[in-house]
Amino acid sequence: MLRKDFILCKTRKLLSEFISPITNQTDRPRQKFLRQAVGAILLCGSLVVSEFARWIHDDCSDVFYRLKRLLNHLVSPEGHLAAAAAAYRQSVAIFIQPDTPIPIDITDLAKPRARRLKYLDLVRDGSEKKLVPGYWCVEVYAHLKNKRVLPLALDVFSIQDPAVGSQNLQIYGTIKAVNRDIGHRGIWIADRGFDGLNYYEMWFSLKCHFVVRQRGDRYVVTENGVRILVKDLIEHLRQTSAASNLVFSRVELPDNPRPLYLVASWLAGVEEPLILLTTLVVEEHQQAKQIIWYYKQRWVCEETTRFLKSQIGFERFRIRRYEAIQRLAVLAMFAMGF
Repeated sequence: MLRKDFILCKTRKLLSEFISPITNQTDRPRQKFLRQAVGAILLCGSLVVSEFARWIHDDCSDVFYRLKRLLNHLVSPEGHLAAAAAAYRQSVAIFIQPDTPIPIDITDLAKPRARRLKYLDLVRDGSEKKLVPGYWCVEVYAHLKNKRVLPLALDVFSIQDPAVGSQNLQIYGTIKAVNRDIGHRGIWIADRGFDGLNYYEMWFSLKCHFVVRQRGDRYVVTENGVRILVKDLIEHLRQTSAASNLVFSRVELPDNPRPLYLVASWLAGVEEPLILLTTLVVEEHQQAKQIIWYYKQRWVCEETTRFLKSQIGFERFRIRRYEAIQRLAVLAMFAMGF
C-alpha cells in the first residue's frame, strides 16, 4: 500500500513540472499565486476562494489575510492571465496531432440572483430553459486518445463589456489564440450555432479544418454549378443514392470557390437528418463515416461542462467582480489540464 506522504510528494513534484512553463511568463507575485491557487483547487475540488484558501499552507497563518491576498490577485489590474494561458496551451500542444478533434462550444454561467454584477447580461440557462442574468463562456477542448480531454480555453465574457464588442469577435479572438498556440493543428468541431458565414471566413483565414453541423437553410453551389438549398440537396442525394442513410457531395459556398464537402446521415426512427459541412475530403463512404465520428466527439463539451458545474461549482462563484470570474475560469482550466 502506497504511503500518503509519498503520493503527496509525487503529486507536488508533477504539479511543479506542469506549472513551471506557465509561471515563467508571469511576474514573481503571479508565479506564487498560480502555484498556490492551482494546487489548492486540485486538493479542495472547489473554485470558491474561501474554501480552497484553507488548503494553502505558507507563512501566513491567518486565513483571513490569505483570502484577502488571493482576492487581490484576482482583481488586480496587473493580474491578467492571458500570457499564462498562452504558455499553458503551448506546453500541451505536443499532445495535439493534425487529426485531433477540437470541439468548441458556448456555455452559460447563470447567476439568477445577481443584480449588480459588472457587465451582467442575459443568458439562456440550459437547466431551467429560460433567460436569466449571467455570463457566457467560450469553451475549447482537445479530445485525445483513450477518451482524454484537454481544456484549451475557458473564456468568460459578456456582450455588455466594451472590450468584447460582440459574440462573434470574442469567439474569433479565442479561436485565433488557441489555433496559434497549438501550432495550427487539429480539426475544429462545432454545432449549429457556428453555422454562419462569419465563422467560415474566420476558419478559412486561419487555414483551419472544420466540421460544422448545418441548420439546413443555407444555399450551396454543387459541382455542376447549381445553387441549391442544403435540405433540398440532401433529399435529392438520398433519392438517387444506393445507401439511403448516408450521403455526401462536394459543394462550395456562394461567392467562395473553396472546395467543401456536405455529409448527411439519417438515424433509424429519426426524421431530421444530421447534416455536416467540412473541409476534409469526402469521396467514399468510409470517409463520410469518419466525419460523423468527428462530430460525435463534440459531446465532450457537454460532459465536461456538466463536470465543471456539478463537481467543482463552475457557476457557484462567491465573488462579485467580473475580472475575478474570468481569472477563476482560467485557474479551472489549469487544474483540469493537470
